[in-house]
Amino acid sequence: MLTENQIESYHRDGYVKVESLFTDEEIEELGSEMIRVISEWGNESIGWHGPWRDMYLPENERQNTKAVFMHNPHFYSAAWGRVIFHSRLVEAVQSLVGSSVQWHHTVLHAKPPELGTPFPMHQDYPFYPHDGPGFVDCLVHLDETPLESGCLQIVPGSHKNGPLEHITGSHTAPHLPTDKYHPDFIDTVSIPAKVGDVIFFSYYAVHWSNVNRSGEWRRSVRFGYHTPDIYPVGKDRDEPYNNIVAGGFKENRKTNTDLT
Repeated sequence: MLTENQIESYHRDGYVKVESLFTDEEIEELGSEMIRVISEWGNESIGWHGPWRDMYLPENERQNTKAVFMHNPHFYSAAWGRVIFHSRLVEAVQSLVGSSVQWHHTVLHAKPPELGTPFPMHQDYPFYPHDGPGFVDCLVHLDETPLESGCLQIVPGSHKNGPLEHITGSHTAPHLPTDKYHPDFIDTVSIPAKVGDVIFFSYYAVHWSNVNRSGEWRRSVRFGYHTPDIYPVGKDRDEPYNNIVAGGFKENRKTNTDLT
């Protein structure tokens, strides 16, 4: 469970970092498994495409950045499947949004050394929009993540603005307009993290990360959880999707059958 100060920080700023939520032993197993998964199943790319790269990278680097993205590592590793129900992780989410939470997704973001891709300012909301605010992203750190390795940076309090209009289309990953949202003129808070730390943040929080210019990998895995009373936007409410109950239970408000 989180402290009252941590809970207040999350609701005030849109994020909170919890140190050493995962033990050294847990991270050793998960890190080893992720090395195997990346080696056997991962593919390297330059990262997100789009015109935003012109504003975030010098010309000679725009097509040379590196990234490894992988959705659903539990497809390849039971150890990563168990993290969905990790007691301290789920209990922290429950402290933030309530006792009943559903898991929605897991995705690896790995920035290779020296020129690991940046991410432009954006909200996570456009990637999996739901009809309410009760969605928490949890960034689990597998590596030491100082500023120079491209740690997460967040605009404090930006989650209070709700969903913002993003630049979207087949030519680009969703991102905020670079003439209005750019680290050159928007103040952000850098959140360096150590191995085993987890950053919890609202999917409305505006965030970005810089190039990994260090000599080490920057591997983090994002878990998304939400309250069971919000639903994907633009989809049938009864359509199956990732709605595994990770904590508490999902209440059926349509029926009231007495089975006693």
